Amino acid sequence: MIAATAISMGYTTDRYWRSVLRAEIERSLAQKAQLFASRVNTDHASKIEDVTAQEGQHAGARATVIDVNGKVIADSEVPVAALENEGQRPEFRTSLGGETGIDTRRRNGVPVLYVAVPVSGGAVRLAYPLADIEIAVAPARQVLLLGSIVAVLAALAISALAAQTVARRHE
Repeated sequence: MIAATAISMGYTTDRYWRSVLRAEIERSLAQKAQLFASRVNTDHASKIEDVTAQEGQHAGARATVIDVNGKVIADSEVPVAALENEGQRPEFRTSLGGETGIDTRRRNGVPVLYVAVPVSGGAVRLAYPLADIEIAVAPARQVLLLGSIVAVLAALAISALAAQTVARRHE
């Protein structure tokens, strides 16, 4: 019973921490995407490629800019010629409609969070790999596992002691 409770609590706690971390990453990335969009809308003195590279570096994320037709204008990590019509991606479709678009999908086996924001003449997007959630949750999972093992061993010791005490009284 204690083992089942410990496993259940561990699983529930793990899911909770993951959801909290993901929500925080999503909120932070959305704020950074808004700042990126603001710069694209106001910084007409710099090349869009330079703005994209700088904002991607500042956000610690891949940055992409598309026009209203979904054609990639600039990307901080991938050559523009190598990219397809990114405007068909769910987050960009939403942002081209005037709202913040958010989507998660796998890239090279790693879940990636995408946040796109509308700008004048198109949209901008930041993409952030969610592998950090695994890195952050792993130590907590180890502590929970160790605590569960200690709890099970303590329960077994207490049960054995109680059984011996009951057996002596009935002798």
